[in-house]
Amino acid sequence: MGLLLAAGACGPSVVPISPEPLTPARRAVVGGAPEPGFPSVAAIVPVSPFCGEPDEAARVLCTGTLVAPRVVLTAAHCVENAEAPRVFSVVFAAETARASAAERVRVVEGRLHPAWRPGVNDVGVLILASDAPVAPLAWEARAFPSDGVGRLARVVGFGVDGAGGAGLRRGGLSRVTSVEAGMFSIEAAPAMSCGGDSGGPVFIEQDGYERLVGVTSFGDLNCATGTNTRVDVHADFIQAAMDDASRGARVRTPMDPAVDACEQQCQAHADCPVSMSCAAREDGTRSCAVAGLEAGHFGPSCTNAQGEHPCVKAGSACRLWLPCPKQRDATAQGGCAAAGGGNPSLLPLVLLAWAWKRVRRPMGGSSASASPSLLARPPLWHVV
Repeated sequence: MGLLLAAGACGPSVVPISPEPLTPARRAVVGGAPEPGFPSVAAIVPVSPFCGEPDEAARVLCTGTLVAPRVVLTAAHCVENAEAPRVFSVVFAAETARASAAERVRVVEGRLHPAWRPGVNDVGVLILASDAPVAPLAWEARAFPSDGVGRLARVVGFGVDGAGGAGLRRGGLSRVTSVEAGMFSIEAAPAMSCGGDSGGPVFIEQDGYERLVGVTSFGDLNCATGTNTRVDVHADFIQAAMDDASRGARVRTPMDPAVDACEQQCQAHADCPVSMSCAAREDGTRSCAVAGLEAGHFGPSCTNAQGEHPCVKAGSACRLWLPCPKQRDATAQGGCAAAGGGNPSLLPLVLLAWAWKRVRRPMGGSSASASPSLLARPPLWHVV
């Protein structure tokens, strides 16, 4: 079976594939064998800012597909709160626990489909801080096949396997059971997506090529049936994100713990170094902070938290995260006004990301926000 890959900078190109038919010989995503191909399919994981919590141990939240050097296509419910992606990385390795630093790329922006609501228009994108270390999938806006019902479809993701593990790229075949205006449903044949596979790609063979036709959205608790968002009806949204990224994003400097973050005034997240965000302060000003933490600055080296001050990752080092001084000359250029001296802690979106990941396939749920409507949502697969 083949895969569409981008070649160079001249736009999508089609790579010929072997003539072997699409058959159900491959084992299921749930309890199935690892998927050796599809390097553009990546895992989306949270990044803890605290030393002692290694990136390798992060659990998979969602799956996504690289469709441009800095654009990852996924489900809207994986992005949901546009603030949350600042604490995400996308892992381009067959096994997340064994990924190198170069295979982990931080996310700097998330975009939701403007008409998204739970179960409808469930498509979004993540914008990366730098080019991915693999070639993107050459996506093109082809119509969903008119004879799609009954066809075999390949699902790929990093979600839960039959033994309850996750973080390994797996793939297998399902069968299309129905097609609607914006979605299509599948059943295990014998493969089926499960927790952590949300946002992952669904392929159908067309003209001898496996082509991206859908994004995994939600399914039943037994991982026997699933519903996917059609990408052809959201082509304009996807293409707009790709076009924006191709114009060249603002260069984001690396985090430098030697720089006083309280002096790094900002208006938007893009004004701050990679792994940092623009945090609001009590006096109405904003300054750069470690993504997910309140405004502050790096202190001395540390091995663990000291009192109210957490020990955070600062590049390759560990430093205490201290609040900005209460009294500063507000008239000084680049000055840092009172920001309070409370306990620096994760913002709610980060706390929820870590809380939700411990829940296995609830009826609804999100890593990004805490809306009362969550309990009424369909079982979204990104929570593992």
